[in-house]
Amino acid sequence: FQRLDIKSDARLKTMSKGTKEKVQLILVMSRDASLYLLDEPIGGVDPAARDYILNTIISNYSENATVMISTHLISDVERILDDIIFINQGSIALVSSVEEIREKNNKSVDELFREVFRC
Repeated sequence: FQRLDIKSDARLKTMSKGTKEKVQLILVMSRDASLYLLDEPIGGVDPAARDYILNTIISNYSENATVMISTHLISDVERILDDIIFINQGSIALVSSVEEIREKNNKSVDELFREVFRC
């Protein structure tokens, strides 16, 4: 909490959205789990908080664990992804490795996401 400049007696309801996200992520990632499900962990937070959150995810999970992240902020998380699943209106639209997307489509995951979900 010192690194985040949070008082040890601070209450979650008094914290900013970004700080709450950081605290909740620390609590989740401190568990020894085989599966972590993170729903929009970087949604609605500033770019510095996004970096902190992503670095916390990367550096705090077991090698034997799986981390699943749901997000629309593809460009922000792309660097940490191994595999992706695009879901469109409850149906799976694409399952692929990030490497395969780059090699076969000559595009980033973000570019392909924008193409698949173009309005």
